[in-house]
Amino acid sequence: WYNSTRINLFKMMGDTAAFTVTKENVEDDRALLKTGVIGTGSEVEKQPILDHYIPAHPVDRYTFKKWNTDDWARHNENKFFQSERDRDAAANTREEAKQLMNSTQTRTNATQNEVTERLGERLQNINLWKFELEKTTRDMTAEIEVLVVEKRRLEYAIQATEGPLHIARDCLANRQRRIDYDLVQDAAEKELLKEIELISQVQDTLSRTLQQTKDQLEACKEAKHRLEMDWSDKYSAQHLDSRSVNLKNNRGNIQRKSGKALYNVTESLPGDWQTFTDNNIRLAEQEREASIRLRGVIGSTLSNTSQDLREQADRVQQSLTDRVAETEEATRKLETNLKKTVDEIAQVETMIRNLKDAIWEKDAPNKVAQTRLTNRHQRPNIEQCRDEPAHRLIEEVTEIEDTVRQLETKLEQSEQRQRELQSTRLALEKEISVKKTSVSIDRDRCLRERTCFPATNHLSGYRTAPFGLEQT
Repeated sequence: WYNSTRINLFKMMGDTAAFTVTKENVEDDRALLKTGVIGTGSEVEKQPILDHYIPAHPVDRYTFKKWNTDDWARHNENKFFQSERDRDAAANTREEAKQLMNSTQTRTNATQNEVTERLGERLQNINLWKFELEKTTRDMTAEIEVLVVEKRRLEYAIQATEGPLHIARDCLANRQRRIDYDLVQDAAEKELLKEIELISQVQDTLSRTLQQTKDQLEACKEAKHRLEMDWSDKYSAQHLDSRSVNLKNNRGNIQRKSGKALYNVTESLPGDWQTFTDNNIRLAEQEREASIRLRGVIGSTLSNTSQDLREQADRVQQSLTDRVAETEEATRKLETNLKKTVDEIAQVETMIRNLKDAIWEKDAPNKVAQTRLTNRHQRPNIEQCRDEPAHRLIEEVTEIEDTVRQLETKLEQSEQRQRELQSTRLALEKEISVKKTSVSIDRDRCLRERTCFPATNHLSGYRTAPFGLEQT
């Protein structure tokens, strides 16, 4: 056996001599560590002892996976080669980085100077168009003021209809908060709906009567609005570009903003930018000339519309007052019924206590009768006689038990009536709360809010104070 083992070892060593590791097929010593050098060991099998794999035969443990001197020398040469290669790569990287920094610094400074110059030119163009916008805006403002003086009464009349419309809608919204069966479409709600319809018709009539004047005034305001918005945008752009011109590398609130070096899809072209402002100025001049030609006498039907609105408001007021009186009367009746129900609940509770006391009082006589029967059942021999006392004792126990059952039945009925009365009480209290909520909505919210309804002269366009400061 020993000789055969030596022969196998020499054969394996002969096979191992053919294995070589060079710098061409090994990147560094980690590849060598993974590959290793086949030693003079024999076949191995997995035996996880201390996380290692050992030969199956005990004799082979001393020659398994050992490095030879050539491997040790190659390992050192690998280390020398790796360090030299890494130093050369680092030196090349340093030189390239230095050249890149110099070239980028020059290009960045030139680009920044060019951008600053173009921003300055852009500021001059913005200032020029801003001056033109300011002049046209002043002319349009003066014309609108003259036109507003001519149309002030009509404007006030149209504005005055917004107050009643808001009040009517607010009253309807408040009355939508009524609960359960109180959420009913009563006469007050119908009158409110009629009021909203009437206000809408009045607004349409006033608009149609003075449509031409209103359109011209709106056109002037729209033209002025476009001028002001254009001027505001240019003011903001001037401020932002001026701040950008003053930014330097060593001053100003400069920050890194990632993702900003992109064109915005909403950006305009230089030609469109100039055409946009030029069109605004030209359209404003046209509207101003049309407004000068449009001034004239304004006819209206304010007297009839204001009278109709006032009469409908009085009808709504009366219907709400009547509804509040009806609800308060129903609330008083419910409170009377609630008081009677509470009194009856108190009487039923007293009866329940009396029934429980009566049942408890029957316990002692029942115990006495049962104890007597027990004692008489202990009589000896012939003395155990079914005599008259025995009959009466049994009848007494039966009678007491029947009486207790009757009392318990009546107690259950009384408790059932108590529960029914409690349920009725809760329903009455809930209904009273619902009615009080309805009264609060109609009286404290709707009627109080309708005191702000504008007077007839306001509805006719003669109002001199802001809406809400004067009342009827």
